[in-house]
Amino acid sequence: MSATQELTPRTSARPVEGEPRRWWGRRPDPLVSIVVLAIAAFALGGIGSPLWGGSSLVETGLLSRVAPYSDAELLGVERETLDLGDTVDSAIPNAALFGDAIRSGEWADWNPYALGGGSLGGTPNAGMSSPVAVPFWVLPAWLAPAYMLLLQILVAVGGSYLFLRRLELGKPAALLGGLAFATSAFLIAWVNWPQSRVAAFVPALFWALECVVRDRRLRNVALVALTGAAMWLGGFPAVTLYALVTGAAYVLVRSAAEHGWTRRTVGVWLRALAGVGTGVALVAVQLLPWLSVMSTVLVRGREQTPDQHIPLQVLLTSIAPYVFGTAQPPEGPYWYETRIFLEEVAYVGAGVAVLLIAAVALFRRARVALPRGTWWFFVAATAVWGGIIFVGGPPLALLQKLPYLFSDNAVERARSVLGFGVAVLAAVGFQLLLDRPRDHRPLHDGRRAWWGIAVWSGVAAAGVALYVSARRFALVHDADGGFPGGGPHLGWLNRELAIGVMFVCVALGAACWLWFVPGHRALRPAAAGLIPLVVAAQALLWVHNYWPRTPVENFYPVTDTHRYLEANLGHERFWGSTGAVLGGIHQLHRLRGLQGHSFVEARFAELLEALPGDQFSPPPKPATFLWPQPLNDGTSPTSPVLDRLAVAGYVTPPTQVPYGVETEDAGDASTYTLAPGRPVTVPVPVTGPIRGIGVTPVADDVEETWALRVGVVLTDPSGRTVAASERVDRAIAAGRPFYVPLAAEDVPAGTRLTAEISVRGDASLVVAGRSGAPALSTVARTDDGLKLVRDGDAIIYQRTTALPRARWASSAVVEGSSERRLALLADGAPAADTVVLDAPGGATDGKPATVRWVDDGFDEMRLDVDADGAGYLVLADAIQSTWRVTVDGRPAALVRADHGLAAVHVPAGTHTVDFSYAPKHADLGARISVGAAILLVAAVTGEWWYLLRRRADRAEGRVPAQDKT
Repeated sequence: MSATQELTPRTSARPVEGEPRRWWGRRPDPLVSIVVLAIAAFALGGIGSPLWGGSSLVETGLLSRVAPYSDAELLGVERETLDLGDTVDSAIPNAALFGDAIRSGEWADWNPYALGGGSLGGTPNAGMSSPVAVPFWVLPAWLAPAYMLLLQILVAVGGSYLFLRRLELGKPAALLGGLAFATSAFLIAWVNWPQSRVAAFVPALFWALECVVRDRRLRNVALVALTGAAMWLGGFPAVTLYALVTGAAYVLVRSAAEHGWTRRTVGVWLRALAGVGTGVALVAVQLLPWLSVMSTVLVRGREQTPDQHIPLQVLLTSIAPYVFGTAQPPEGPYWYETRIFLEEVAYVGAGVAVLLIAAVALFRRARVALPRGTWWFFVAATAVWGGIIFVGGPPLALLQKLPYLFSDNAVERARSVLGFGVAVLAAVGFQLLLDRPRDHRPLHDGRRAWWGIAVWSGVAAAGVALYVSARRFALVHDADGGFPGGGPHLGWLNRELAIGVMFVCVALGAACWLWFVPGHRALRPAAAGLIPLVVAAQALLWVHNYWPRTPVENFYPVTDTHRYLEANLGHERFWGSTGAVLGGIHQLHRLRGLQGHSFVEARFAELLEALPGDQFSPPPKPATFLWPQPLNDGTSPTSPVLDRLAVAGYVTPPTQVPYGVETEDAGDASTYTLAPGRPVTVPVPVTGPIRGIGVTPVADDVEETWALRVGVVLTDPSGRTVAASERVDRAIAAGRPFYVPLAAEDVPAGTRLTAEISVRGDASLVVAGRSGAPALSTVARTDDGLKLVRDGDAIIYQRTTALPRARWASSAVVEGSSERRLALLADGAPAADTVVLDAPGGATDGKPATVRWVDDGFDEMRLDVDADGAGYLVLADAIQSTWRVTVDGRPAALVRADHGLAAVHVPAGTHTVDFSYAPKHADLGARISVGAAILLVAAVTGEWWYLLRRRADRAEGRVPAQDKT
């Protein structure tokens, strides 16, 4: 027996005598052990310290860009990986909130803390019902991402192994195929996103479909259903649909090739369809509410065009992921291709690429090594998906005419299926190399040799063409940076590509040895084991520079600002300017914020758009809520719309000039040096109340050090300190007042104040002077409905005109026109006790009422109302289409109020009002899911019992042995 046959037996050998050995009694296959070790090295070494709590797999360095983190706990902390912002401000906060609810014994269908509220565990959007997301249910949020990623790798490798073994590949090749898929671009780049959780199940879906093709048992239908259900629950339906479309084509090809055009083929189609349908039915409890919720949200600007594909030159990243720049800020030029790194990178790895090309070059052997139709299907599917993703053109234009899948989703997400196809072909290539000693056909077969030469030559020529295109692209960027003959971009391209080519050479050398020296027993095992080690080693280099590992103490730290808001907001909301808020991170602290990063109910979004400025990010992310920097004239934070939305607090970074009347003093042409340890006392040129004191740096070389702090202590004529704060030298510039915001609004009007100015740090600060002291610029309070109540690492204003989130409206105004209704609300015309309705409703008596919160939870809210007359209880949440209400236990109508809010008519007297999350068809979905689960369990159990009895009958001779029904 050859060395390869010893390493990769295609069938398990049994002892000559006695019972078969248990697995622990068998001699391990060395090559299997090597591939398993390579997988373990990638999984454990790639994730690294987050597994044992030494760090966290979340890029919370991004938080250092916003207050209060930027001037407090995370001052000076840099990001490790760029472009992971969506996970930081949305995916991880959602998962953390849901996990906290689960551990406290509650399934949180609704998230009340971001925007006006939105679905959480009630739909697959957040992917919290995915089996891969279970670590968030049981582990703290800073630790869970590492184990979620580990579970994702295990699912990807395990599913690939099962499928490839079903295709009759050896264990080493099947395991290497799993490693190839787990290290492919989509699964690595989309770390912590729901997309990768869905993609991890793609191989398991194909395994289940292959089982259906080969076997008529109902348990295989159940496998398809369970795998499909896991994918739907993962939260990104486009990836699931890409896989199902490809899987449908696979079933058609395989069933026809395996069984011909017979009744059995039709049976395969029906069973596969039944499996997919049952999978949908199993999760109808989430899918039907999802359809209902998504029909009510703002979705626009997602249209795709044929030119929105990954440029062909990016294929160079298949062997060198960073040829167009890095995603790690200090390591080199930032990724400079058309779109961001995670949306374009096409990595498969040098070793996998070599095996893929080898499989194509040996196609005559490959197509007979697999079950009928399998080889041609994966070659065609990989080529088609590759063309659509990287070439685009008319095929992509045609597909984009289809609803949703291609018209509303970027085609680059189909890399999830493309990566699996490449992994399958690479596994086949590895198997062919291992099987070379069994292949007795001569190497000098002319036709096969010329085909192989043509394939490798074509690949080499294509590689050169791609390099020429990439080089031209790099030169353009270097020229823009002042390096017309080549500079950092070209140098980086050449260096990274050289590393990738080095890995190619190593893998190619091992492959050549396996193919051209089939009889060398000594070095074949080493050459075979080198290939999976190359795959794992290069993948480790990639993820080491991509997956973040941040200190645990930097995981969304709780600051004094959060404590203040928690103590003072109550049931109301806060809002903030750019630099003080980031998506939905506040929900980790159970704070209600008007901002967020999620889909927004359409009517609520229209109300938000009535605020000054552009409130939504531009396409292709129209549903992402990223607030712009508001005007400093107070227009935005004082908008009457915010009053209706119960925004009681407004937060800005200390770098923003306080709202109010600014009086700038540029000095008398003299200067003053503020030195550490030498405070100076200066009369404030204006009387209180006051919101900020500023000095004007004059040194040309003044720059941010994040080590110098300017402090101000305000005292009144009696010497009492009325306010004190300091500000780090972030956003400091010569010739521009550097303000220290101060919470000194309770100072009586007309009070003369004195400011003590000081600096802390290792350097002095030269500022504009006046009469031998620093020249002071000021911001005085104005009558704008704001009150600066907290200074320091973030500035908090109390919005004194804000209405309660649950308020009583004793009168109603009806306005049927959306435009006029929104204009009415934006102008602040309706009184505080008036609600604006779309259509006439119950009568109002114009009398007051007392409203008291009883429960303000995730999926239920309860309030007590003691009304002197009939009126409306208005709730400033986005619950118009997805909630229901009862008054004293009796169903009531939830009416549209203030355009985007909701209200219920309440008669005079004392009443209890209950709001509960209840999207359309939720009850129907639950019944369908329960029914499908019962039918599936009954069918599989019944089949098992039937087959068990048949085997017993055959053993006792009551049924002929040949009857295998």
